[in-house]
Amino acid sequence: GGDAPTTPTPAADRIARFSLGRLLSFSAREATELRRDPVRLTLALLGSLLLMLVMGYGITMDVEDLHYAVLDHDRSVASQSYTLRIAGSRYFLEQAPLDSHADLDARMRAGRLAMAIEIPPGFGRELARGKAPQVAVWLDGSMPLRAELARAYVGGVHAQTLADVIAESGAGPVRALATVEPRYRYNPELLSLVSMVPKVIPLLLVFIPAMLTALGVVREKELGSILNVYTTPVTKLEFLLGKQLPYIALSMFNFALLFVLAVTLFQVPFKGSLLALATGALLYVAATTGLGLLASTLTNSQVAALAGTSIGTLLPAIQFSGLMDPVSALEGGGYWIGAIYPTTHFLTIASGTFSKALGFADLVGSFVPLALAIPVLTLLSALLLKKQAK
Repeated sequence: GGDAPTTPTPAADRIARFSLGRLLSFSAREATELRRDPVRLTLALLGSLLLMLVMGYGITMDVEDLHYAVLDHDRSVASQSYTLRIAGSRYFLEQAPLDSHADLDARMRAGRLAMAIEIPPGFGRELARGKAPQVAVWLDGSMPLRAELARAYVGGVHAQTLADVIAESGAGPVRALATVEPRYRYNPELLSLVSMVPKVIPLLLVFIPAMLTALGVVREKELGSILNVYTTPVTKLEFLLGKQLPYIALSMFNFALLFVLAVTLFQVPFKGSLLALATGALLYVAATTGLGLLASTLTNSQVAALAGTSIGTLLPAIQFSGLMDPVSALEGGGYWIGAIYPTTHFLTIASGTFSKALGFADLVGSFVPLALAIPVLTLLSALLLKKQAK
């Protein structure tokens, strides 16, 4: 009638069996596999750098050397003077004059013109009378943002030209009861590189780290070596964290490269706390590699992991993180995706430290969601992997 032997509960047994040594051994093994795989190693070390070069120079909304031509129906001294004012701007590059609307349509359809200016008959006569004649501006709307900026530029030139000509005619300067003088802070010249490069860094640090982490785990499934995890005392958490750590280290290396590239090659001024940016980057890549772990538990092939990770990272990062539209402007599910997605918060950190000189105290509201996302993603991945093991 002795007491029955006590059996440790599964939870207590798992806690007792958790081993940092086994976790680090998985990390060392993954690092060795990366060194032996030149394709993955090159992607891990240089992939973000190459994409940064492509996106940094490719994504620009600056209106410079915009090809345009003039359809002058008036052919007066006033119309020629008006044309010369626009031609003297660094934003526009004048092409051969247009002969007709058919010529305008053909050249704009072929992509040889981004803007056409149509000066109506009687333009000079209306100016001489102190009136403000209308000028038609035709813009290629296939790039709406650039077209809108070009419209604003030519609108400013038009208003200034009319004011100067009317003042020179003796009618006196055109005066208004009040004027609005906009001033831009943080990026006064509205340069695309200054705005876009800090926003490209979060995109690259969500895509490649998540993809590489997912491929690292799914590769174990395809090779069958993951069975060792299911049949040995190794815990799912040890296995996943061991696979994740090398990619966190590689991601931080990529972050350092991207930062140096931004401030040297792209010459983006950095005004904030580097320690705050680096801390945010560490939390961010821990979360994004956690997204890769989660994707790896839901797929069984490297092709599926690659496709799933690409869609699951880039689509929310571009559409819902505030890159294109503020998160506050989103509605329904889109707003909640943006509110919890890691890229949203690191985007605030990157843009704020680069352009607005923000520090730790200013960015607490962005650090906390990133820190909370890390254990949630890792534990969810461990639970899903455990379920698959059963």
